Amino acid sequence: MKEILCALVELQDLEDSRRDLRTLNKQLVTLKNDNEASRQMFQLMLAERNAQLDEIRTFCKEKEAEIKAAEDVARRARGRLSSIQSQRELTALNKELDTARRMNAQKSEELLKLMEQLEVATTDFEKKTNEFKTLDEQMAAAEQEIETKIKEGEADSGSQTERREELRALVDRPTLSRFDRVIAGRDGVAVANVVGNTCTACQIAVSPQVKIRLMRMATLEECNQCRRYIVWREGLMPAVTDVEDTPDAVTDA
Repeated sequence: MKEILCALVELQDLEDSRRDLRTLNKQLVTLKNDNEASRQMFQLMLAERNAQLDEIRTFCKEKEAEIKAAEDVARRARGRLSSIQSQRELTALNKELDTARRMNAQKSEELLKLMEQLEVATTDFEKKTNEFKTLDEQMAAAEQEIETKIKEGEADSGSQTERREELRALVDRPTLSRFDRVIAGRDGVAVANVVGNTCTACQIAVSPQVKIRLMRMATLEECNQCRRYIVWREGLMPAVTDVEDTPDAVTDA
């Protein structure tokens, strides 16, 4: 009976590995979808920020053109000074020059504000770009970690399948059939460990009589609550402790 109990426990461990592999594959799909959504959202935000930068740069070029135009007006006005023949013409020219200077000063102030805005926006864009790069690297690393685990699991699947068939050959047909039914109907768990006096699958206490029978390992036992096979793993698979010779022991020998 102990051999069958050990076979059932190992079969459950193999089922756990298969379930873990399926879970990892689902996690990878979900993670990739979430990461792609995050990438698209971040890229959209960066595109909007970049469009704002382009708009500010366009405004700056327009202001620079307006300043150049005001300077050209002032230069042409100053060029006419030598041809002034009356006070009226001089007054009109001075008014024109004054208007050009005010316009130049106004446009220069507006350009300065735009340049400051451009500097802030550029710094923010560079910061967000670096944040996206870091986030993208982190997401890629998370995906790679799961993919590595999946590859490792798939690499073991061949030997696990062979071992699974070996173990199933050790178990009688009625027990194996019930194991398969419970696996299918109980979230992939047909064999549960009892720790203390509690079934670890449903967290319900087993009776003292059942615990005694588990410790004897002479019968197949079921949990009255979840109807899974229950075992006492500590008795079935005791830890092996390597005992090293101490200096005193060597001396005594």
